[in-house]
Amino acid sequence: MISKIIEEDIIDIVSEFRGGLKGLEGKTLFITGGNGFLPSYLVDTINLFNREITKPIKMVIMNKNYITEKSRLSHLRDNSNVLFIQGNVGKRFEVVGKPDIIIHAASRANPTSFLENPIDTIDANVNGIRTLLDYAKDNPLENFVFFSSAEIYGNPIKEFIPTPEYYTGNINCLESSACYTESKRLAETLAYTFFKKYNVPVKIPRILLAYGPGMRSDGKVVSDFFERAIKDKEITLRDRGDSTRTFCYVKDSARAILSIIFNGKSGEAYNVSSDFPNETISILGLAKMIANIVDKGVKVSPKEKAVKNPPYGIETRQVDITKLRELGFAPKISLKEGLLRLKKHYEEFSNNS
Repeated sequence: MISKIIEEDIIDIVSEFRGGLKGLEGKTLFITGGNGFLPSYLVDTINLFNREITKPIKMVIMNKNYITEKSRLSHLRDNSNVLFIQGNVGKRFEVVGKPDIIIHAASRANPTSFLENPIDTIDANVNGIRTLLDYAKDNPLENFVFFSSAEIYGNPIKEFIPTPEYYTGNINCLESSACYTESKRLAETLAYTFFKKYNVPVKIPRILLAYGPGMRSDGKVVSDFFERAIKDKEITLRDRGDSTRTFCYVKDSARAILSIIFNGKSGEAYNVSSDFPNETISILGLAKMIANIVDKGVKVSPKEKAVKNPPYGIETRQVDITKLRELGFAPKISLKEGLLRLKKHYEEFSNNS
């Protein structure tokens, strides 16, 4: 399923990266988790660009679940340049299609899912990338892209905010969310090791808080707040909402990843986020912004008396994207504009249901 807002985003991405995409003509990509929120933007971008070239870019897309009429990429089920295969990256699987490029994007990426399925979360990140790296070792590739996460930094100390790629992290490995953060860290280590030992051309985007059209209501704060505002006319917070975050509109996240694919250096990680001035926002501030965008009558209810264990480090997610900017990237969409575009996306699907 694709909305007018997504189509507008994809057209803009193609216009910017036409030169890089031209270099993919006639090649094959193997993409794990391609039906997911962010990778689906890359799939749609390539699909649109295929209309301009004589030798189409082929995509083999592996997903844990079958693609149905309600799936994000349902509009590509009969596309001759796209092959969907069902498989679990946490278990043994075969790489199909003799790809020139591998994009490993399959992972549980929301708190609800990885807290309910911690072992599966670890397997998808660690076993999945090991299978793909073993393939790449014996079958030379042009690019190997691993979707990591800026969550691997944990709660940085104040000297490392915004957080650069060389920050080593502040993570408690004996907590529930460590199944995600620590398996992403180990997956990065595996990727780097295969780069050094076997020259596998790995590039690692560390993605931070992407949001926008196509995101599921699955425990992420933006989608949860929109759902509560629309359905309940009230956004209830779990605490005072003091912790801060920097969010990145999905089109900008996709643009950043393409910049890394076409211009990044193998063996390196790049933070993927927005750095619009003054856009790091508290969770309470985000709730108020979404409430105002959805309906000025939506109530925001923080829990003023909530008691939290004080974290070691600063409870924020804000990264330094200097390395990414050096590749030619600059964010285009502010938080308010991105949330307004997400609202239009919701409205289109609501009117069509």
